[in-house]
Amino acid sequence: MAAPAPAVTIGKATSVSMRWRRRAIFGQNIGELVLVYGLLSLVLIETLYPLIWVLFGSFKSKEEVITNVWGPPTQLLWSNYAEAWTISGMGARIFNSASITAGALLLLVLAATPAAYALSRIRFRGRNVVMAFIVAAMLVPPQVMAIPLFMTARDLGLVNSRVGIAIIHAASTLPLSIFIMRSFFLTLPMELEDAARMDGASRLQTLWHVMLPLIRPGIALVTIFAFIEIWNDFFLAFLLLREPSVQTIPLGLVAFFQQYGSMWNLYFAALTLTTLPVIAVFLLMQRHFIAGLTAGAVKS
Repeated sequence: MAAPAPAVTIGKATSVSMRWRRRAIFGQNIGELVLVYGLLSLVLIETLYPLIWVLFGSFKSKEEVITNVWGPPTQLLWSNYAEAWTISGMGARIFNSASITAGALLLLVLAATPAAYALSRIRFRGRNVVMAFIVAAMLVPPQVMAIPLFMTARDLGLVNSRVGIAIIHAASTLPLSIFIMRSFFLTLPMELEDAARMDGASRLQTLWHVMLPLIRPGIALVTIFAFIEIWNDFFLAFLLLREPSVQTIPLGLVAFFQQYGSMWNLYFAALTLTTLPVIAVFLLMQRHFIAGLTAGAVKS
């Protein structure tokens, strides 16, 4: 009758070992979660606090910006925004930035969409060479092209022109846009085009009625990337826009800071005003933007 004792002992030992193993795994998972969320919290604070700090500073008085640097304002001075708007001429500069950005985005989408479709669907001699040049163009910084770009723009009458700088912005962001949208076209099955062609649709009709509705996340992704780059651009605007009447927001902020460098509260208010359109565009298109980050990653 005493023979089963070793088996019972082994069973108890195994059960105890499994419990300790589960506790160790659970403790390890808790430690990993604490580490991950701790690091994410640090990144979140590092990312958001500068924006919150600027927002706090925009509501403070000139004296409070110096005496209360890091804390929230004691009272909300909404008059800072009206004063910053008036002094910096923000209305005209926002109009310039908005018109230039809208024109550049329109030209960009109209040019990048058919180009990406052709490079992904139409087989022609030299297609890989064209794609190689597009990738190479993505690697060239605009500062390298400053002198020939200015001379070409001057000869074509594109200096101090909203239309001219919109065309140049569209051209500078075109290689990356074609590269991104081509990856989206490659994810779509060929059977869709074959079915449209059997129904008598032309290439243009297939692109417009069949393909475009399916690559809306790609268009949104390209639009957001290009919008942020063009809206915040300083280099091309500084190079090509010399007259104050056509200058954009970044140039206006630099001129405002140079003239009223001690009025940090008004400068923060102007910064907040110029940041709001970027946040609004992202919030309006965030669903398509998030979908676009992954939709073109896998080829069907």
